[in-house]
Amino acid sequence: MIVQETRIKTSSGHEAVSRHVLAGAKNEAIRILSGSDYLLKDWMKEARREDIRYGLRHIAFNPAEPMTDEQLASFAERICAELSADPDRMTLVIHQKDGSTHGHLLLPEWQDDHVLSSRFSWQRLEKIARLEEIQLGHALVAGRHDHAIAKALRADGNHDAADRIAALAPQDGAARPIAAYTSQARRMTERQDFDLPTARREILSFWQASDNDLTAFRNLLATKNWHMRSGDRTDRRRNAHIIETHDGMMIGSFTRLTKVRMKDFREFLEKEGLTAKNRRKPLKLSSPSKAAKAPKPCE
Repeated sequence: MIVQETRIKTSSGHEAVSRHVLAGAKNEAIRILSGSDYLLKDWMKEARREDIRYGLRHIAFNPAEPMTDEQLASFAERICAELSADPDRMTLVIHQKDGSTHGHLLLPEWQDDHVLSSRFSWQRLEKIARLEEIQLGHALVAGRHDHAIAKALRADGNHDAADRIAALAPQDGAARPIAAYTSQARRMTERQDFDLPTARREILSFWQASDNDLTAFRNLLATKNWHMRSGDRTDRRRNAHIIETHDGMMIGSFTRLTKVRMKDFREFLEKEGLTAKNRRKPLKLSSPSKAAKAPKPCE
């Protein structure tokens, strides 16, 4: 099962994600098991009132093998339990496409008295996806955090599941698996009619046109109303720099999109910082010498 998490900025509003989840035209069928557009709008209002950056959490889960609506709903409740979310305050929608089904879970970031948990959420979502596969007898899908998941399960005394998940992890020196989120991410961006592959190609062309100048690159991004920011605790890689749209939809990390090594990128950042510092450096005016002082007025 592939699980994809997206946080919707309060400034973006609920309309785009609501259209995609509740009325996606490309699906054969849409079944709303709980929630509504009105609730999504109300949850965004709550987030604005509490002055928090994100208003909604969108979690899409796509099983590799068939699951019933009841099984998908049970999995959604387990996500709520993992993230300390109130299961009575969720919008859950099942999409049917090409004969298969997948779920869309929308949760309010503001949970009446706390913000929805986001600490290591990617790893935690992978963990419950692997446990769901074990419970249903599905084939296990390898992820990027199998070592960490197995370690956590052993600490909880679940050694059988830990051994099975640890077997998915690559041996030392082997490449870590990259979660197959490409098609899922593309579907997520369809809600805003956003062409993700084209955007990524444009970013690469911007970097090639910038002559390794980050300031010039940022200016080119601005022509598309995009920007680059340093990663924070809500991102999968804190040391990465993220390129995103004006409403906070992530396009990708700078190094991955431009094929620049992290070592080189750090040098470009340092150079950009020094240039900006020199621009801000005030002009020092030398004080007049004693010889150049104005003469005293005649008495």
